Amino acid sequence: MNWDVLKQGLAVGLVGVTVLASGCTSGPSSQLTEQKNSGFMSLWNTYADCKSTSDLAQAISDLTQLRAASQEANEGFILPLPTHLERLVANPTSRVAVDVEAMTAACTLHTGELALNQGQTDIARDLLVSVIKLHKEEGSYYVLKAKTLLAKLGQGVNVSFNVR
Repeated sequence: MNWDVLKQGLAVGLVGVTVLASGCTSGPSSQLTEQKNSGFMSLWNTYADCKSTSDLAQAISDLTQLRAASQEANEGFILPLPTHLERLVANPTSRVAVDVEAMTAACTLHTGELALNQGQTDIARDLLVSVIKLHKEEGSYYVLKAKTLLAKLGQGVNVSFNVR
């Protein structure tokens, strides 16, 4: 009889621990997931807005937000450790689900193209050159697109000189 009571107590205890453990882990992690999703969705919405707008001021505003997010993603997490342990620990990988630098480059190209089409040649040139500086790989899509738009910008300048 004592054995049955002990088994029942053990079963109730296991159920209690299971409920307690699942309750402790499900609350905060779902809140963290929601926060991460809202951050991601905000970033994605900014990118989508930049790519779809024809308003240069709005595109520049979106680009500023994307550049700030890109800088935050590159800074990473720094764990304070004693110097002799620091060299043994690798930096954690980025947890962002998208390439923020690529989104920033695409927004920069779009903003540069908008500036070019609206006659804002200085702004266009600065934006397109910034893409080339940030993406130094010669075969990068972003670099090739920026160079193509810069060539278009150069042709426009040559044409205006030839007309006079």
